[in-house]
Amino acid sequence: MKTDRREIATTVSNDPSSYKLCAVCGSIVDKSVTNCPDCYAYRFDSDPSHVADAALDLAVKPQRAVSHFDLMPESSDDSDSDTRD
Repeated sequence: MKTDRREIATTVSNDPSSYKLCAVCGSIVDKSVTNCPDCYAYRFDSDPSHVADAALDLAVKPQRAVSHFDLMPESSDDSDSDTRD
């Protein structure tokens, strides 16, 4: 599930009050999350201006950490069916 970081950042910055920022690793997560899926921390910053700033950073800076999405296996829909013999 590879997604465009700018697209995600736009979604978050359009409604930052629906998200929060992990105080440990800086991941942006849904407001309903109780533990960060990337580092398992439970401390969050819910200030919408901090979340929006983090989303803007997400859009322009290169990824520096491995997220839980990076560890998910690629779906079979992503494979090229023409390569089979």
